[in-house]
Amino acid sequence: MRSLAILLMATPLAFGLGCDSVKDLHLGNMTITAAESVAAGQFQQPGNAKGKQNPAFTRLPAFCRVAATLTPSSDSRIQIEVWMPEGARWNGNLQSVGNGAWAGTIGYAAMATALSEGYATA
Repeated sequence: MRSLAILLMATPLAFGLGCDSVKDLHLGNMTITAAESVAAGQFQQPGNAKGKQNPAFTRLPAFCRVAATLTPSSDSRIQIEVWMPEGARWNGNLQSVGNGAWAGTIGYAAMATALSEGYATA
């Protein structure tokens, strides 16, 4: 399910449409909660007060940030983020990061590392 979601989110960008166009995707088990272009060095981690961010975030290139909630079953609520480099910075590969079982967090620092190296990341 996650791989399908990533593919569908990346498709509009592959055809030259803007990051905002991803908001228009409608899939039965996925709700796009955010789709925004983030300028280079401007990412602010959700839930953190300004000024207490990871210094690596200030070095990030511009990217498209998509947040979504997946509900493949009635008792699930899986939150994901997909970051896609803007322009020619993408190396053509995806690097998935994450944690196991019930950890319940998004690995922003690991995603920042992947994005800095030219990967789309989720």
